[in-house]
Amino acid sequence: MSFSFLNGKSPFDEAEERLEAGETVNGKPKMPVAPVMGWQDGVTLLVIIALVVGGYQYYQYAKRTSAEAFATCETLYTAAQTDASKYVEMEKCYEATWDLGFVSDTLEVVRQNRLGEVEDMRTAQKDLLASANAAFDKGDTAAAVKIVTEYKGAMLLYTGDQSEWDEIAKFATAAPAAEKVAEPAAEKAAEPAADAQK
Repeated sequence: MSFSFLNGKSPFDEAEERLEAGETVNGKPKMPVAPVMGWQDGVTLLVIIALVVGGYQYYQYAKRTSAEAFATCETLYTAAQTDASKYVEMEKCYEATWDLGFVSDTLEVVRQNRLGEVEDMRTAQKDLLASANAAFDKGDTAAAVKIVTEYKGAMLLYTGDQSEWDEIAKFATAAPAAEKVAEPAAEKAAEPAADAQK
């Protein structure tokens, strides 16, 4: 019950206003005579349905694209098990998957494991390079060359480290050439000494 009579209105005036507003005498509203849904409501409903269907189609497309990209990367990973040079390609492939629109939790774990494996191998190769540099700094070129030449894995070092690795590896090819040049020179030096002893 309203206390509008305190403002100088009578309850009868209030009932008359309600009747004019479309309410019945007992306070319950009349049923609307307009259509249940207008054209704006229909358009809104169609837009919502189109968004749901379009979103579902995009989700399916993104899921399919993601699965295909990861299958390609996994093929490279399998090939890298027998050919270490494929690890670089595999790493690039998995790095490219960061741009995909959808990656499931399972594929995310696979990506993290594969990239982590490559990073572990890179760290191991950096450790070998550090050992070779330490041997080289001590003047033990043979030990440095041995460390570098015995490594049979993929070249995963970045540009700066890779150039250091290549510099040490050059000594491996330069050493046999120097020995071939040194052998005839040593023989020639030994001949005059042998002649002098006679």
